[in-house]
Amino acid sequence: MNSFSIEVNGKTIAGLRYGDKSKPILLAVHGWLDNAASFIPLVEELKRNLDDGSLPYQFIAIDLPGHGHSDHKGGHYNFIEWVEDLYQIIKTQHWGSVSIVGHSMGAMISSIFAATFPELVNRLILIEGLGAISAEAEQTVSQLRKGIESRYNYNQSGSVNANTLTLEKVVKARCFVSDLTEQNAVLICRRNLIINAGKMTWRSDPKLKLRSLIRLTESQVIDILSSISMRCLIIVGDKGYPLIVEKLKSDIFNKENFDILTLIGGHHIHMDNAVETASVIVKFVDKLK
Repeated sequence: MNSFSIEVNGKTIAGLRYGDKSKPILLAVHGWLDNAASFIPLVEELKRNLDDGSLPYQFIAIDLPGHGHSDHKGGHYNFIEWVEDLYQIIKTQHWGSVSIVGHSMGAMISSIFAATFPELVNRLILIEGLGAISAEAEQTVSQLRKGIESRYNYNQSGSVNANTLTLEKVVKARCFVSDLTEQNAVLICRRNLIINAGKMTWRSDPKLKLRSLIRLTESQVIDILSSISMRCLIIVGDKGYPLIVEKLKSDIFNKENFDILTLIGGHHIHMDNAVETASVIVKFVDKLK
């Protein structure tokens, strides 16, 4: 994949791309604290289909603001604003309507975006994520308090760097808190770090780890998901997040525009089972030609 960067409202959005630039866009949106490199294993499996035209797209994986090589926002991050970021990227670059593949938080963002702007999304592929992390209305005050306190505590402690760490330690720490293999963790961690003369600093914004101030209620999330009108493939891993499987029990996913598949793998199934993930994506697209 080739590196690229674009300017969106005075901020740099970076990413990786593969394929003929004249073709329609398959836009990849990564998960929280991941980056565009998380799609490298999937693209490696899709290359033949992208090259021979059986998958008629160019593949563009972006680094969301604050992640990878993209600029930091400067302020704090609110989940719902990622949806606006996606809108700003697509509109300012004059990409027209795109197809989207999102993973985890990227799938949540993409599902809300597709529901809100259906005219900009042809096909939607959601991997181990959809909707949003919800909260009961009665938790609003508690959530708001915790969010504000986390921002205050961050401002008191200052920013964090990784100067005392090694890539090996960073990778091991990431593997410890996720289902990533060491090989896949290296892909993500390298892109989230600046390594210079043996010293390491984070590219990713530490503010990404702060608590949200407000969360949508479950009824709001269901209303959003029920508004998805285009064909949508939902991929979950048999060892993925149980909460996603629970959400899929809702009647709204019985609509004929949803295809739901369970594959062998964990939360990062598009990395650790890229072969099968690529295969079902190709079949999904081919079925709709």
